Amino acid sequence: MSGPLTINHGSPKWWLSPDIWVALPSAPNTPVADPIAGTTYGVYVRVYNNYPSAVTADWNLFVCWAIPTVGPIPLPPAAQLLNGAPFGSPISVPADSFQVFKTSTNWTPSFENGGHECLVAVTYFQGIGFPSTELNGDAPPTADYSIAQHNLGVLKMGLSKKAPPRFNYAFQAANGSDKERGFVIEARLGLLSDIAAFLPGEAQRRKVLEKPGKVENLGIVASAEPHPAELENSTLIRSEVKIAPRSCHLLTLSGSLQSGNALIHVTQSVGDRVVGGLSVLVMADGE
Repeated sequence: MSGPLTINHGSPKWWLSPDIWVALPSAPNTPVADPIAGTTYGVYVRVYNNYPSAVTADWNLFVCWAIPTVGPIPLPPAAQLLNGAPFGSPISVPADSFQVFKTSTNWTPSFENGGHECLVAVTYFQGIGFPSTELNGDAPPTADYSIAQHNLGVLKMGLSKKAPPRFNYAFQAANGSDKERGFVIEARLGLLSDIAAFLPGEAQRRKVLEKPGKVENLGIVASAEPHPAELENSTLIRSEVKIAPRSCHLLTLSGSLQSGNALIHVTQSVGDRVVGGLSVLVMADGE
């Protein structure tokens, strides 16, 4: 076996991989940070071979999308696969190099669950059993597989003077264990520079990075469709939830942003270990 083939995790947040992105079919070299529901995109994955011999067989690339999820990603049904099923066509990567692959299926986001979906990519050796129930995005690469995810949502609030400057982002926390487990879900403000690499073009980077905003009333509500009063009074940025075996728990991130832009990181932890994360870029001046 030659390899392993790897997909880089993000830095400083591992769920923000720079090696997974989307682009319009008419402009494949221009990544799109804020895909629009109903528009078709190509999905691209950069795969590295850091070894002195080429990989020409035995390794596959699996890509799928999921609704915004912290924690292990539930393996999606076939309708959510973007690069065929496990044990599909082998991929080839030259020695000491990388190769960019376009998925066999284009992606037309629908923003299920009220938010942007996340993208997950896996390189794996054909000789191993493919995960049957979940994909653990924080797992380090091994001799048999490498898993990465791009889990960034973009909310453009607009300039409406009639609506309050609040934002709501629905997501889910997952438990891939066979037993009920308790988790801590936390929201923290991040640095806009954490996502600079995902903003195409210098003008777009300046537009976002040079206009930081102040988030108020940041909170997490343990429901995907909370009552307006719950959102209005939500100020808890740390929520402890118990999740049944191999299931998901729906939550909503909420807050206020009068102007500018803000980045929020949401994490799912067990003890001191972060087992899942997602990030949300909120743009109060978005069109």
